[in-house]
Amino acid sequence: MRKLSEEPGVPEAESGAQGVNSIDLVLKRTDLKAFSSRVLRIEPGGHTAFHSHVREHIAMVLSGRCRVETRDTFQEIRGGMVVTIPSNEGHRFVNPGNDRLALLVLNFFTEEEPKPAEGPKPEGP
Repeated sequence: MRKLSEEPGVPEAESGAQGVNSIDLVLKRTDLKAFSSRVLRIEPGGHTAFHSHVREHIAMVLSGRCRVETRDTFQEIRGGMVVTIPSNEGHRFVNPGNDRLALLVLNFFTEEEPKPAEGPKPEGP
């Protein structure tokens, strides 16, 4: 058993990320090649970098509020809500709230070629 609140996590090193750290949920497994999972903890006002990748995300808010931004849209999700980000969809996760956001991210890898995440990000509140 692990108590995630006692784990420091790893600061997100991707350029453009701010106030994000990550905890991998599945540790020391070499047989899981098409799946990964982690919890992102995003401080108030923090965000991941705008990015895309060759994997589908299913993200669920564990606590706090999350604004999910894509090239063309943004939507806010809260505790218990789930959003799916298709493979190669440019996106970022933003914490618009006053409390730390905890976001469970499940990754399902595909065989597609990567496409760059380009284009304007929507203006959010």
